Amino acid sequence: MTTNLDNAFIFAEDKALKTLMQGITISDFGSAQRPLKVYYGYPDVELRTQDYPYMVMELYDIKQATDRQSSGMWIDDTNRGTVVSDGSTTYEYYAPVVYDLFYQLTSYSRHPRHDRAIIYSVLNEKIPGKYGFLPIPSANGDGTTVVRHMFLEGFVKRDRIEDGRRVFQNVFSVRVMSEMTPAQVADASSPVEQVNIINNGDIPSGLQSL
Repeated sequence: MTTNLDNAFIFAEDKALKTLMQGITISDFGSAQRPLKVYYGYPDVELRTQDYPYMVMELYDIKQATDRQSSGMWIDDTNRGTVVSDGSTTYEYYAPVVYDLFYQLTSYSRHPRHDRAIIYSVLNEKIPGKYGFLPIPSANGDGTTVVRHMFLEGFVKRDRIEDGRRVFQNVFSVRVMSEMTPAQVADASSPVEQVNIINNGDIPSGLQSL
């Protein structure tokens, strides 16, 4: 089976968070608004020059969120958002395993007004403390969106001098609530379909009773 990685666990959150951060626009007194460039962190295939301002995002930790784990069978009509509902078919699967994904977003700029604009946009618009959310398009392509809760876990200011010029650097720590249904769970936990009970005298040759 071929998997569309753009909609797979972690890949989908990566893409959605990058898309969300690319929606930031900044300006100073002498120039028009410009979009904040956002890149995946190292290692990555993106080749770039240091053209300020920009942001780098990195996944730095994954933890199983056992405090909000549920068990049992789930039923829906889109098979976890992977197919388009036909209005009559339903799918049954085990409750997903829940995870917290931890990202570090680091912004770099040369202008103090750019720096303040980035901080304002992240804290006020994109990840407003405990009220943040991350829209993730459904894998079935029908236009529906799953919304993941997202929280600002921390903020650190790391301004420095580089080549005689000041670099304004901000580090945002972000937690995204996610989930995954491992492919092997269905196979490993398939329900028993038939049980045959036979008398000792009817045991086939080469087998023995337990």
